[in-house]
Amino acid sequence: MHAVQDETRSAHRAAEAAEAAEAAEAAEAAVDDVAEEVLVEEVSIDGMCGVY
Repeated sequence: MHAVQDETRSAHRAAEAAEAAEAAEAAEAAVDDVAEEVLVEEVSIDGMCGVY
């Protein structure tokens, strides 16, 4: 009985770890997208104003 409970707990912990890793990757990708968007916007605005 305890072996089954231990296996269930281990599987649950593994699933939680996988979900946490996916969330971390998604957050990192979102930060990268925002940084890229800000950089492109800044370059575009500077180019339109003739500021170098």
